[in-house]
Amino acid sequence: MMSRWWPFGRFRRAPEPLDPQDAYALWAETYPPHPHNRLMEVEQAVVEDLLPPDLLGRGALDAGCGTGRYLRVLAARGAVVTGVDLSAPMLSRARASSPRLIRASICALPIPSRSMDLVVSGLALGDLADLDHAIRELARVLRPGGRLIYSVVHPDGDAGRWSRTFEAGGRQRAIAGFWHSANDHRSACALCGLTIDAWREPHLDDSNRPVALVVRAQTTNAQVEAALSGC
Repeated sequence: MMSRWWPFGRFRRAPEPLDPQDAYALWAETYPPHPHNRLMEVEQAVVEDLLPPDLLGRGALDAGCGTGRYLRVLAARGAVVTGVDLSAPMLSRARASSPRLIRASICALPIPSRSMDLVVSGLALGDLADLDHAIRELARVLRPGGRLIYSVVHPDGDAGRWSRTFEAGGRQRAIAGFWHSANDHRSACALCGLTIDAWREPHLDDSNRPVALVVRAQTTNAQVEAALSGC
């Protein structure tokens, strides 16, 4: 089923939020490995625009890969791609996109330090309470000069009381999540020595409000040392 980010106001009551892992277990069977709403379409268009055009032979990690949306994009550009996700049902669906899959948390990646040229994380960091820890782990696995590209539902959604919802078993469900401010994202990257070189806030065609935040950040030798020493 399609997911939506609703602004629940005075006359609309949100369903009781589920823990992300419980929600993804219900959703996995019908969650497609491609954008399935307008927010995801505009978010993916920006992420793809920020990706290197040629990743032939490069090591790439899709952190929070779900059913394999970015696994397919990265593989199509020639990357040697690994997917990590905590949801076993989602990973089961992702096997159609890549055989290189690991079940693990973004906050505890079983990936060697300095082993990846690129890390992508699409709309996954909002499931995590500790943004600093998550960004530190993503930075840790990057080689010097490597890039992190990640997206989240736009922080403005907190003030707008947005809720991520989907349908399963004939009922509307909501996923519990965490809102991190724009300053939180800047701070998390800076703490781990990542230099932000692209900051995009795409809108839907009919809206003047941004619906996603997409960040690209890069490491250097000194910055990798800072990340590995615990920021």
